[in-house]
Amino acid sequence: MLRLTTNDLIQAIFFMGLALLATHELDAMTRHEWRLLPVLSQLSDESGRFWFVLLHIPVFGLMFWLTGHRNPRIRVTAQRITSGFLVAHGGIHFALSGHALYEFEAPIETVTVYGGAACGLLHLLMAFRERSQNAA
Repeated sequence: MLRLTTNDLIQAIFFMGLALLATHELDAMTRHEWRLLPVLSQLSDESGRFWFVLLHIPVFGLMFWLTGHRNPRIRVTAQRITSGFLVAHGGIHFALSGHALYEFEAPIETVTVYGGAACGLLHLLMAFRERSQNAA
């Protein structure tokens, strides 16, 4: 019988948040998200799209490697930073939602962006709670 520990649940929530972020980036391609980014917004749509896609390769590669690293200190730190980013990313989307170039729409945005932010926040809260309980 499969028995899930609290740590298993914490990890599942983290990886669900990461999956939501990766899925959001698929939608971001169709919504011209590079037009909202400081450097990429200065480029033509063709160049902006090219660099937006290309830059995601090392970013996600590094993120996957660090958040699954065999060294627990590196893995935990990377997961916390990523979860913090998920929360901040949701806040940035909320702040930009009235921008003239903002093309995201519910329900996909709601699920991927705000669902990712919720997973990030829940992951952080549960991880810090677990850490506090283990320290006591």
